Amino acid sequence: MCTLIALWRSVPGYDVVIGMNRDESAMRPADSPALVAEDPVIVAPRDRQAGGTWVGASGTGLVVALSNRRGRTSASARSRGLLVLDALRQASVPGVDVLLQREVREHEYNFWNLFVASRKEVRFFRYDGEIGMTRGREGLNVLTNEGGNIATDPKVQTIQGLLAKTSNRAIEDVVHALQSTLRTHASGPGGVSICVHAAGGGTVSSTILALSNADPGENVLLYADGQPCSTPYRDYREAIRRLPSPG
Repeated sequence: MCTLIALWRSVPGYDVVIGMNRDESAMRPADSPALVAEDPVIVAPRDRQAGGTWVGASGTGLVVALSNRRGRTSASARSRGLLVLDALRQASVPGVDVLLQREVREHEYNFWNLFVASRKEVRFFRYDGEIGMTRGREGLNVLTNEGGNIATDPKVQTIQGLLAKTSNRAIEDVVHALQSTLRTHASGPGGVSICVHAAGGGTVSSTILALSNADPGENVLLYADGQPCSTPYRDYREAIRRLPSPG
């Protein structure tokens, strides 16, 4: 049940700010964020099993993130994480749209949700046998395994409540608020956990990424290689400084 939180055009100086928890098997190792491609520049953590990623940013000005959808579980399907890398190589959000239409015709994929953002727009794509798309909005956006900005999703409702007053804060305050939210556990019966603890897995890492709209030296990349409630976020800003501002 991966969870992505995105603040779009609502943080001064940063058009794209995201926080994401990866929920996965504890037996599926991954590498910390690093430069994974040069042309265009792509910065992302890396899944060691299939070679793809679940979240990344590129020199084309895109931020892309993946959550799985329930449904098809074919062992022969192409890695959805490789699709994220393919998307990051595109020049624009509409370019990703064209790529996805082609990919689902040419390859078998298990079902997925994809968040794609640039300075100009945000879109949520979904694949459940057919491609669907909805547009994101200024301010808070949330992607879960159910899809993007699903109003009836209890996880979306929980995050909206936790981040109700973050839209106009400085980046330092936003990062702190995202860390706090990504560490959240259910409080009482019926509560929703953003940091998930489960036998054999649950939340295995957490990423916070913010791309400055003026100075790449002010980009932010923090990564917790474990459950964020007990694993400190490490600073990977050197990896992200080669990216230009979102285009």
